[in-house]
Amino acid sequence: MTRDLLLLFLRKELRDLRSNKQVWPAYLILPVVAVALPITMLAFLPFVADPTRIHDPAITMLLESVAKDATLTGATISERMARLVLRDLVLFYLLMPVVLAASAAALALVREKEQRTLEPILATPLRDRDLLLAKLFAAVGPAMLVAWGTAIVGMLAGLVGAWWRLGTLVLPTAGNVVGLLLLSPTLTVLAALTGLRVSARFTDVPSATQFTGLVVVPITLVIVAVLGRPAMAYPLVGLVSALLVGLAAAWLFASNVRRFRREEILTKWR
Repeated sequence: MTRDLLLLFLRKELRDLRSNKQVWPAYLILPVVAVALPITMLAFLPFVADPTRIHDPAITMLLESVAKDATLTGATISERMARLVLRDLVLFYLLMPVVLAASAAALALVREKEQRTLEPILATPLRDRDLLLAKLFAAVGPAMLVAWGTAIVGMLAGLVGAWWRLGTLVLPTAGNVVGLLLLSPTLTVLAALTGLRVSARFTDVPSATQFTGLVVVPITLVIVAVLGRPAMAYPLVGLVSALLVGLAAAWLFASNVRRFRREEILTKWR
């Protein structure tokens, strides 16, 4: 197929995403929460680090965790707490595009099946690989742009909050940068590819949405939590994790192309 046809189809996918009322609310709510989190957490930081509360088991455990973290040495306890909070809050910026992309991808094919708009597309010279690639880009591209934009604003909010409360600047760590620029996109692609697999298999939107929300998203979020926390502290872990997740995503994309049943969709949905 020609490059112009692929670009035309990609523009169609982005228009469909803008009109999808099942996905867009998350694009509006999650960034607001992500920006508000650093300010909210830092507002309560002096209370959490108050030595008079040291007998509180939860506070004791948190302070012990901060004391044992070798990446937080060389600062006051309040500053170390702030660095820990802001470093780990970046996990939310990893989780956000995963949720957005998986939700959009889960509806990418099944929604067109219900609307009877997929059959004309499959009747064109559009290859299965190009169809799935356009669907993948339409799900991942907006999610990553929103996540990166929100991360910039959120980190700036964290800088302001740390300066306001502690009189010091708490800059993003190298692990934060690696996580946002490398690990986050690969995790988002993996989640979107899983959502596309679901969308290709299910025949109605409610079932695809329910399966994605109850199975795909929780499993992917567990992967993000397991890989993301050590990646935030150690950049090398982030690099290795991004490589492994990228390889898994490449395998899953090839698997999705092989398992895409073009003829079955054309005959079953006539």
